[in-house]
Amino acid sequence: MKRFTVATAALVLTLAGCSTGGGDAAGNDSVLTLAAAGSAPAQAVIDAFKAANPGIEVKTTFTEDDASYQQQLRTQLASGTAPDVFRIWPGAGNSTSVLDLSKDGLLADLSGEAWAAKVNEAEKTVSSDANGKLVALPVTIGAIGAVWNDQAVSKSGLAKPATFPQVLEFCKAARGKNTYAFALGLKSAWVTQLIPYALTSSLVYGPNPEFTADQLAGKTTFAASAWKDAMDKYVQMKDAQCFNPSPNGVGYDEQMQMLGQGKALGAVHVLSAVANAKKYATADTTFSMTPFPATDKAADTFVPVSVGIAYAVNAKAKNPELAKKFLDFVAGDQGQEVYATKAAAAPALPTTAFKADALQQPVLDAQTGGRSTVYPDQRWPGPKVQSEHLIAIQELFNGDIDVPTVLKRLDEAFAAEK
Repeated sequence: MKRFTVATAALVLTLAGCSTGGGDAAGNDSVLTLAAAGSAPAQAVIDAFKAANPGIEVKTTFTEDDASYQQQLRTQLASGTAPDVFRIWPGAGNSTSVLDLSKDGLLADLSGEAWAAKVNEAEKTVSSDANGKLVALPVTIGAIGAVWNDQAVSKSGLAKPATFPQVLEFCKAARGKNTYAFALGLKSAWVTQLIPYALTSSLVYGPNPEFTADQLAGKTTFAASAWKDAMDKYVQMKDAQCFNPSPNGVGYDEQMQMLGQGKALGAVHVLSAVANAKKYATADTTFSMTPFPATDKAADTFVPVSVGIAYAVNAKAKNPELAKKFLDFVAGDQGQEVYATKAAAAPALPTTAFKADALQQPVLDAQTGGRSTVYPDQRWPGPKVQSEHLIAIQELFNGDIDVPTVLKRLDEAFAAEK
């Protein structure tokens, strides 16, 4: 998911030391270079790694905006200045995803690492190259759901919706209380996909887990499927004033500020976004998650769940052994617990150190109950579909195009990638 090759917010860099990417120029085997989108969880695990390995220096480049990060990483990889370790995305959804980078020979083989045996089959599918070779460490499990500011919901006196008709009623009731049900920040293009992914989990991929395979086989299309129902319901939410005004003019940070400060009761989002919402919340603010419904039956609701954050080693790393040593630490009990906790996510690998909270327990329940699906983009044949999706949703909210046009463009992008 989150992730994309479209222009969004300006690049924000946080440099530790004299970070330049591409490894230590002097070949110092005690210096590791690392890049990530999102600084807080990465820095937390780096600090733990350094504490466990005195004398090691980690030079970092953090980019808070996903699209800018992806653009920058691709530029560095092309110029030979990329760091030893960098965050990538699972599957095939964008230009810095596992399959897209591995087909260009940019990722080191990690199949022989000790932690590889702990990667389950579902995670391995989106962490391996086209030949089945493991090239990424899955670090967290991500999910999309209705994330709530508990205190704001309690103050409103409203009950969290469990069916889609209740969602529309909830939105109307929230407006009657001079607030909004859901904060939405479509100016950050990657946010545009989250509600469609939540809706299609129950309407498309839950009922038919092989939907993408059917598309590839020419048996169905976006336009001829329940993707149309999902998009129609997105528009219904817009028309019901579920969201803050002018979401195309609101970015991710402002969206998280609204959620954290209780100016909106919730947001349909990746759970890791809570870490950012907390920056704007008071110390006593708590957050929880409920699966986001798409039908008139709560029992029909599925949750989009997949590998969230993943890391890879540069195939041309200046310090490959230290890079693998870092991944080995992240894959261990302490690394998994630290990263997942700071990212408000569940760990991807087995660990007894992590305790699920009100955000993560519904995700675990969905997985164990057979009510989870993968993110759609991770099985799409290439990044063009996602890029078209992001742009089309913004245009839909501007009123420039309608739902049939969105779906037609998605089908054309999908066909071009096959």
